[in-house]
Amino acid sequence: MKKTIQSIFLAGLALLAMAAPAQPSTEPSKKLSRYEREQGGSGGVFRRDPNIWVYTTQVARDMGMPMEWTSDELKGVVAAAFRREPEGAEQDCGWGGNKNACSPVMNCVLELYFDRTVQKLPWREGSPVVDFNAARATSADHGGFIGTDQVTRVPSRRPNIYFSRTPFTDPETGKDLFWQSVGARQGTGRLQTMAYDREIHGRYSYLKLNHGCGGHPFAKGQTLHLQLEDKMTFKVEKVLYEVFLPASYSARAAEVVKQDREQEHNFYKGVWEGMQKGAKP
Repeated sequence: MKKTIQSIFLAGLALLAMAAPAQPSTEPSKKLSRYEREQGGSGGVFRRDPNIWVYTTQVARDMGMPMEWTSDELKGVVAAAFRREPEGAEQDCGWGGNKNACSPVMNCVLELYFDRTVQKLPWREGSPVVDFNAARATSADHGGFIGTDQVTRVPSRRPNIYFSRTPFTDPETGKDLFWQSVGARQGTGRLQTMAYDREIHGRYSYLKLNHGCGGHPFAKGQTLHLQLEDKMTFKVEKVLYEVFLPASYSARAAEVVKQDREQEHNFYKGVWEGMQKGAKP
């Protein structure tokens, strides 16, 4: 009998259970979500979730995610995840003239999950169900929020490789549509599509965007537009879809970027201090 596609949950930041009191208590113990049980660290080896999450209350209930990351302010998606990840396996080496001084090439990505029964996107007509950009997509399992049984995935669901072509078009004109971070600082506005799956599981669609690490924080929340632009002037002609990510979520994402930038600073500081005086500019 054909196996059903299973939902799995992101392995993520551990939420440690509080130690039991010495004396018996009449207070009921907190019921942990599946995510919390899997991330508690008491069941052996597990894969830690690198993502910063926000989602609806319904998603938390359906997927067994912690209620603390829910938000009623979330608009246009049912869930979003932000993380910083290596861009492939190669590293940049030769810092400070030392061939062994290497650092990974890091990238910030934003994953969006849509309820396609109500949150309908203007997909390019004839585009494949699932696709990814081989040069930009580094995560084959969509971050692990929802997985699919590779045995039951039919051949038509196998990814095709596209190169920098947006999978969204204006249904009226057929022109390309692009995701834009509204109000972002220069150089971080347009978000390139890295991967997508229009039917990742059940009623969900999935989209992975190259967010860039310079676009946080957004003090009043972050708005994303899927829009039609004039190719010459980049003037926005129309907005076909909007996503809003609340400020509290953006602040948590900004903290991750801050910590990683501190690590980068320490790396470059070590390179500088390791250089001979005559080699320093």
